[in-house]
Amino acid sequence: MSCKYIYSHVVRLLNESDTICIEFEDAMFGHTKSIWLLREDIVRFMEKREIGARQILVYMGHLYKDLKKKDKADYFSFVDPGNIPTCPIGTDGRDLSQHIADQLEAVCRDSICLIPYNTWNRDDTWKTIVTNGVKMYNASKGISKGPGFKVLTGNLKQSGSVECGYCVMRYMKEIVDCDDPHLEKMFAGCIKNQFYTQCQYDEVRSEWSEFVYSYVGA
Repeated sequence: MSCKYIYSHVVRLLNESDTICIEFEDAMFGHTKSIWLLREDIVRFMEKREIGARQILVYMGHLYKDLKKKDKADYFSFVDPGNIPTCPIGTDGRDLSQHIADQLEAVCRDSICLIPYNTWNRDDTWKTIVTNGVKMYNASKGISKGPGFKVLTGNLKQSGSVECGYCVMRYMKEIVDCDDPHLEKMFAGCIKNQFYTQCQYDEVRSEWSEFVYSYVGA
């Protein structure tokens, strides 16, 4: 119901310049955060077209709200995906690393940290950026041990070229929903030629819609 309602509301009543303000709780990122969804952002999502950081950020808001209801919010933290690509990138990615370190400092929790980011197949570069970000955070806390890095490949994949954002949301959902999230056990091994189904994508689309609906009807 909420998917159809939001799509109908947007198409019939919103102009191109109209927006829906989504506000996030301060504890989610360690500071006040809000975004304005454009009409096009919602239409693209409802029509199952390619999506970006704003739509993913909205879903992270839903996940955080759900975690609070289950008293599990302290077990997870989030890095705003919209800030990472827009940071000025130095030759070694140090600006992105500093942003990750700053966000880890802001949430101030020993938790599983979700940092959705499109590497554009530059996995080695992303590994360096994340590792250096954790090193910066550890140094600020007087921790000398360096971080480890392991690629986990045991999750389902996207079958086409436009599902990336929905795939990321589904992957985060599986991590957050697990009662005992030992990631190396959850996503051990390598899964080949097995893809998320449209039904699995529709589940996160419905949750996204319900979250946005709470602001439309506010």
